[in-house]
Amino acid sequence: MRSEERAGIISVVMLFLWGTLITEPFHIFARYIAKAVGYAVKGLGEESIIRSLILYVVVIAVVILLQLMSQTKLRNFMPCILSSVCIALLVIRSIVKSHVDFGDAISLAIPAIAAIILYLTKFENGLKWYTDVYIYSLAIALINSLLFVPLAKLNGIVDKILYITNYNDINITAPFAGLAGIPEFVWGLFLTAFAVLPIIYFATSNKRK
Repeated sequence: MRSEERAGIISVVMLFLWGTLITEPFHIFARYIAKAVGYAVKGLGEESIIRSLILYVVVIAVVILLQLMSQTKLRNFMPCILSSVCIALLVIRSIVKSHVDFGDAISLAIPAIAAIILYLTKFENGLKWYTDVYIYSLAIALINSLLFVPLAKLNGIVDKILYITNYNDINITAPFAGLAGIPEFVWGLFLTAFAVLPIIYFATSNKRK
């Protein structure tokens, strides 16, 4: 299966599963990126447009970087690397806060064990799929925050239908609400268009199988 086909399948599946606990390990991955950016620019304030734009650019950059890395010999190691980094961050946060979030610990342990099993059994096709799950789950997290979260704010009925917004870890569009008289949802559409173009480009330009 071509990489762009795999990316499309994974994106659609993750889109439907994103509002469920099944995707919690990948929510944590997105959440840690958002927290890292928030910590780096904490002086800008929670409702800063500049802060939102920085987070927006960083998430897109991380997705593209992972896409590029997946075209190299590192691709088979990426699930182990990414799950290990998340666990390391959890350990650091636990030490700093003197508190262990056992829910996060269990959520991160499961994909880490799965990655190790795939690597030890040399199941390369499984590792390719697993790598792309990490990449495109982050893309779905971004699209959710830009498009579906503002859409869910339009009225209570839409909010109930869009269960995908139940777990939003990246907050970008809120500071744009009403800017230049433009609704938050319209800003979300605009930002989504610019976000998906480079992601689709690198997904379709990747010639590996």
